[in-house]
Amino acid sequence: MQLTPLVLLTGLLGSVAAHPSGHAHMHRMVHVSERGLPFVKNVHNRPTAEPKTTAEPAPASTQAPEPKATIQSTKQTESEVKGFCGSSTGLLDSKAKRVTIAQVMYTGNLGTDNGCEWGSNLMVVSNDVAHKYKYVQKYTNVDDKPYQVVCGNKMGADRQLTGMFKVKGQNNLIFTLAPGETKAVVADENTQGVCAFAPYEVPLTSHGQYAGVWAEFDFGNTSNNGWSGADCSSLVAQAYNMDVPGCRMSHGGVNSDILPGGIGNNAYTKGMEELDGIGLNIVPGPCTIEVKVGFSG
Repeated sequence: MQLTPLVLLTGLLGSVAAHPSGHAHMHRMVHVSERGLPFVKNVHNRPTAEPKTTAEPAPASTQAPEPKATIQSTKQTESEVKGFCGSSTGLLDSKAKRVTIAQVMYTGNLGTDNGCEWGSNLMVVSNDVAHKYKYVQKYTNVDDKPYQVVCGNKMGADRQLTGMFKVKGQNNLIFTLAPGETKAVVADENTQGVCAFAPYEVPLTSHGQYAGVWAEFDFGNTSNNGWSGADCSSLVAQAYNMDVPGCRMSHGGVNSDILPGGIGNNAYTKGMEELDGIGLNIVPGPCTIEVKVGFSG
């Protein structure tokens, strides 16, 4: 199913927000006009056998996110098992109900229920307790240099497509991986997000968006019967002619790969902005995705 374009404006490519979600991958192109205004170009949906109507997307923002310095808070690794702020749906032994479509609207889970801070649905936890969570990504640095990783929801605190912009007051999850090091990132139910990474520090585009290479993920998508998905994407970096590090995301014997420079397999690279159904499609239930940071083949 293809939804009618929300806004038709000319301008240069600014970012891409893809929502890989099993049978219903949605791939949004976000453009930035010469004045820096982000907008949604189109949305693609690959329906299940029994198509469902999803909630209408919120209109695109009329103002660009401020590319200003933010107070960044690196959320520390915790050895103990703890629930997400305001939610326990991301734990394997949880008996709590999922959030409803009415609660999350189109934006999914931003971690802000019950007065919690934006991004509370994403945490770094100790590797030895990661198996206690339903949705896990294990980031392993396979390169010979340290990498910075910056994670966030696709939708920002303003409920627009600003989650991966460096916006004042919006604290992304940030950590560093030494060569050979593995860290576990866990997500709550119905979380759609990105972890961008690059050697030493993730660069910003001229509009203040995190570039590098993106590991995109969608866990327990409520609007798609709980399916999950993931893909590697270099669309942002390549749109700005910036360096592209290597990325591999793996689950169930299927890989989404991007080699340094931007050559990909089952991943989103330059020229694939209009395509759909790329990446990992994961059946409902707990899953762990292995991510190789700095992958080179």
